[in-house]
Amino acid sequence: MKTAVLEYRRLGILRRKVRMIPETWTELTPEQFVLVAELYLQRIKSQQFLAAFFRLPVQRLDEYQLYNLTKLTEFISDCRTHLDHFILPELEHLQAPGVRLKGMTFEHFMQVDTAFNRYARAEKPELLDRFIALLYLRKGETIVLPPSHRKGVFSHTKVLNLKRRIQEVAYIDMTKKYAVFLNYVFIKRWLSRSFPWLFPLSDKEPGLGDQKKKPVAPLVNWLDIFDAFVGDNVAQMDKFQQMPATTAFRLLNKKIRDAQTKKK
Repeated sequence: MKTAVLEYRRLGILRRKVRMIPETWTELTPEQFVLVAELYLQRIKSQQFLAAFFRLPVQRLDEYQLYNLTKLTEFISDCRTHLDHFILPELEHLQAPGVRLKGMTFEHFMQVDTAFNRYARAEKPELLDRFIALLYLRKGETIVLPPSHRKGVFSHTKVLNLKRRIQEVAYIDMTKKYAVFLNYVFIKRWLSRSFPWLFPLSDKEPGLGDQKKKPVAPLVNWLDIFDAFVGDNVAQMDKFQQMPATTAFRLLNKKIRDAQTKKK
């Protein structure tokens, strides 16, 4: 963060505004991140974006001040960043996984990532809704009921009703949903840095600032990977599904690395 002091005159009186200016994606507030998504979707003009981003009456600023404000936001045009958390931790009373995907099981991630890849390829609104519906859950909600809860009559864990959740998500503002999509692209880049053998990063990945190309992420065939992960331990399939996602990533990353090393 850096501190910026902006001065302008209003009704002949000198006004002074002090603002804390983010310098990286991680320093954006949820509101600022949604504004960036709105800019990418071309739903807001540059001056309107600056006014909302810095909470300033841009119409009172001169061209030089507007130029400097634009320079302060240049970092958002570079998507070669990685995030290990969701800038929007909550979305309409729904909760995202925690930092470093804390609380997310391997099964949950596989379903979310598959939905993400489908939307990234087809860009259909209903696929984006499915991705959001799978990613953001209510407290105590799960994708698949753990074996330990299946016989519990008074279990507080509830299984996601995907069809109903998709209908709910459809009413969420498109800009917020697209912000989540962008955030997940950054999550995938963090995964590529942390588990490079499992999540290889393509050199051909376009930048988010390139309006002629859409952001993409490396595709992963999770069905094949999960089958290889389980191997002959079919009886313990539930255990692998309920394993913390990052634990599964660590084991799989090592397994793939070791296999590739032996080939050399």
